[in-house]
Amino acid sequence: MKISSFWVWAIVPTTISATIICLFAIPNFRDAGVMRADSKNVTKATDEYLMQRDEYESLQLEVKSLQLRCDENGHTIRTDSNDSKLVSSMTRPIDGTEVLDQSIRIGEREVLSVRPAGLALDRRNVEMQMTGSFDAVFNTVRKAEQEAGLSRVRSIDIHREGLQVQATVGIDEYFHASEGKPQ
Repeated sequence: MKISSFWVWAIVPTTISATIICLFAIPNFRDAGVMRADSKNVTKATDEYLMQRDEYESLQLEVKSLQLRCDENGHTIRTDSNDSKLVSSMTRPIDGTEVLDQSIRIGEREVLSVRPAGLALDRRNVEMQMTGSFDAVFNTVRKAEQEAGLSRVRSIDIHREGLQVQATVGIDEYFHASEGKPQ
C-alpha cells in the first residue's frame, strides 16, 4: 500500500512538530510547577518577614514609650548614694498628732550577684520605723515610692496601738555598681 504524497507531507511535519513541542513543553510545564511552588514559599517567607518586622517596630515603639514614661516619672538608677533623696522624702516632722515618732536606719551598699538585663547593681536597705496615724504612714510610703531614684518597698509591718499605728517599712534602693557605671 502506497501512501499518497499529501499524507506524507501532512503527517510527517505534524508528527515532527508535535514531537518538538512535547520535548520543549513538558519540561517547561514541569519547571513552571516548581517555580510556582518556589513562588509560594517566597511569598510565605516574605509575609513572615513583614509580620516579624511589624512586631519588631511595635516593640521598638513600646520600648520608646516606656523610656519616655520612665523619664517623665524620673525613676532612674542613680550612680552615687549622695544623690539619693529617698531619706529626705521619707522624713516627716514629729508633730504629736500625725507623727509621734520616726527613725530611719540606712544600710550599707551591697553588690547584687544577679544582674537584671546585664546591669551591675548595688542595693542599699533603708528601714523606717514610725508611730503615727495610718494616713501619715502611708503618705510617707507613697512619697518614698514617688522619689526619683529606683527603689522598691520590700516590706510593711503594721501594729495598731490605740488610735495610732506603729509601722516598720523596709525599702530597697538600687544604684549602678561602681563597675557598671554608664559611660
